[in-house]
Amino acid sequence: GNRGQNQPVINHATGECYITSQNHGYHIDTTTLGDDYKELFTNLNDASNEGFIHKSRPYFTAQFHPEYRNGPTDTEFMF
Repeated sequence: GNRGQNQPVINHATGECYITSQNHGYHIDTTTLGDDYKELFTNLNDASNEGFIHKSRPYFTAQFHPEYRNGPTDTEFMF
């Protein structure tokens, strides 16, 4: 897991990189994801998974603080 600020996370759908705050002591083993899911976000410091998305339904996860208000709006799409 990751704790702290300024953690770079890449969005595999868009290629964008977000600078995030994180406070989690675990990460998802992507080899355990079902066939209906794919990796969406990856931490660029340690290559750990930071979120995944369902391939056909509108479900996704994020293991970081998206920081939508009182700062950048680059992750506004999550809300």
